[in-house]
Amino acid sequence: MSAKIGIFLNLAVACLGLLPAAAAAPGSVGPLQQFGAGAVVSSGLRAGSLAYFNTFIPTSPPQPFIPGFVRSDGTPQGTFSLNLLPINFADSLGNLLFFTCAKSSAVEDRGLCRTDGTVAGTFLVIGGLSLALDSGAVELPVTRSVPERNLEFFSASPRSASPADFELWATDGTPEGTRLVKDVNPEGSSNPRRMIAFAGRLFFVADTPQGRELWRSDGTSEGTERVHDFHEKGSEGLDLVQAGGALFVLDHMASVVEVWRSDGTEVGTERVLTLPQRLYQLRAAGRHLFLVAWGAQNHEMWAVDGGTGEAVQVLQVEMSQEIQLLAVGNHVAFSLEDDHGWEPWWSDGTPEGTRRITDICPGPCDSLPSFVGTYGGRAVLRATDGVSGREPWLTDGSAAGTFRLGDFCPGECGDSVAEVHEINGWLLLLVDGDLRVSDGTPDGAWSVGKISSKGGLVLPDRILFYQSSVGILASLPVTAPAPPPGGWLESARLPGFRVKVRIDGQTVGRQEAGCMARTLCVSGALPGRSEVFLRVSESNPTGSLWPSLIKLTTSAVNVWVLQTATGHLRHYRLNGSDPAGSTLEGILDREGFGNIPGALEAAVGEAKKPRTPQPPGRWIEAKGVPGFRVQARLTSDGKSRILRKEPCVVETFCLSGATPGVTELLVRVTGPRPNGYFWPMLARFAPATLEVWVQQRKTGKIRYYRLNAPPAGSSQLDGHVDRQGFKR
Repeated sequence: MSAKIGIFLNLAVACLGLLPAAAAAPGSVGPLQQFGAGAVVSSGLRAGSLAYFNTFIPTSPPQPFIPGFVRSDGTPQGTFSLNLLPINFADSLGNLLFFTCAKSSAVEDRGLCRTDGTVAGTFLVIGGLSLALDSGAVELPVTRSVPERNLEFFSASPRSASPADFELWATDGTPEGTRLVKDVNPEGSSNPRRMIAFAGRLFFVADTPQGRELWRSDGTSEGTERVHDFHEKGSEGLDLVQAGGALFVLDHMASVVEVWRSDGTEVGTERVLTLPQRLYQLRAAGRHLFLVAWGAQNHEMWAVDGGTGEAVQVLQVEMSQEIQLLAVGNHVAFSLEDDHGWEPWWSDGTPEGTRRITDICPGPCDSLPSFVGTYGGRAVLRATDGVSGREPWLTDGSAAGTFRLGDFCPGECGDSVAEVHEINGWLLLLVDGDLRVSDGTPDGAWSVGKISSKGGLVLPDRILFYQSSVGILASLPVTAPAPPPGGWLESARLPGFRVKVRIDGQTVGRQEAGCMARTLCVSGALPGRSEVFLRVSESNPTGSLWPSLIKLTTSAVNVWVLQTATGHLRHYRLNGSDPAGSTLEGILDREGFGNIPGALEAAVGEAKKPRTPQPPGRWIEAKGVPGFRVQARLTSDGKSRILRKEPCVVETFCLSGATPGVTELLVRVTGPRPNGYFWPMLARFAPATLEVWVQQRKTGKIRYYRLNAPPAGSSQLDGHVDRQGFKR
């Protein structure tokens, strides 16, 4: 290894901050360590549990700098250089990072490379190709990973082709698994772009002799096909985004913007909205796609339901200032000026649910809010109350749940919040170079040290900051809350793992003997009534084991999962449901655990009657749920199958899909509840689209629910609770 590009770790450990004793119970934080990266850092990206950095060493002309490539696990001993020289990061697929690289400055030595963080696992995947670049501020390769296929798709042309012929390629990270998927446009370059993963496939925009078209691919030539022809040529006109379990296509035309909704098929692609103004911003949040259209003197905000395609105008204001949206769970937060001044606003996608949160600066004065991030399903913002300067605040969308996190700059001065990160239940704020940790309560933040950061990468048990000008990395360990005292739950259904559960912060979860295959069932206050369900998947294409955690309770749930062979511990929290909300949180941890040998926002709701599908088959009944019966259908990769009944826990329907005996969906009806209604509750292990019909036998009334597939790579397995289900 060249001495010039080698990594000399001149360790300069600085114990700049320790966790206060009063805050030790939730988990440990610190101390902050700073150590050399061996060269100046220009950019960083995370893949799996590792961080990667482009570096350079300034030299004298004719070569102004020597590039380098560094990987780090956040510790000095786990930070070192890799062999190949990166040009630009591309994308990650599980624990693999893809990037354009070169063995030398010669064009023919450039290609697509991959790394798993080891020297042996860092190599050229394919050379002899020109990779298409996007047109952003930083030119990056046009790539997209589809985890369900274990494939990285990219747009490339043989370097020998003249003119260039960019078509769709794919790789599994090996030279032998790298190939041309399909020549989409035999008459020229199809120029695949606007790539997005949706429903286990790649969707992209391609040019053909017929015009600009929407295509999809499963990684095979025969499975690469046109979805819809938009008959447009010329300027770049189509954008793709997914929200609420649907794919949206935005067609930017000369005088209007057409919004199309698609389920991934040609027959299921339809126009749902036409905006006569310039589209300024869009944001996916829960079941809705929010859009802001900007005219000369006014703004319109629209929300399109991903499940039904219904488009609703939620706001129209006469103003020239820009509206910036922040997605917060099922809502968006933004700032707006009215007769109370410039204050924070909130929207759930309905006109009546679009409102001012609170008047932080009472009267006509401005609180000057700017939203900078999220934490625990809440929004972090900078604002002033008119007494102190602009400080960090936290809001859950209600006046009572909006408060200042601290007066970090006492008096009327204000702080600049440069970065906001959430890790293992803590909120990290970089405020004017001061790194602070907060537990999300007023005045609950403390300083752990001073750093100059150009970006922070969140790893499983720490956050790693890099400084672009001095080649110093700053690492702050942040661990999850320690498991509570008491015994672990173990089950032959979950070999190699131990579990602890706390429901509503106090109730110790107990294991129930009656449970589904491959699943740990845990009850709370009522013995025999399972409320929390945990499953750890078989080894998936990325080689790791994925825990899935769902619940049939509106209470908050904390779960600790220990892999016995490695001692690796992970902590999960499923928040309690909003008293007026309908979401039952679920988690699919796509990082999970290493495979040791031998060891939404789902968009959910009742569709409008004209759009409600008919039940697909026979009703399923269960003695444990008297008075109700169900039917259900699962759709994945464009194929649908009716779910079948399986042996189940008490008071619950358990339904399986493709694999008999393996429950994919749980349905429970509880009540009557205090509001006089029976509440249907749905929880699912399958990251696919699920349709459920529940019938009350004595009235014949049917409720229909659709749990859309979560976005590709999403960690959500959200369920649903219907608080207005059936009358007594």
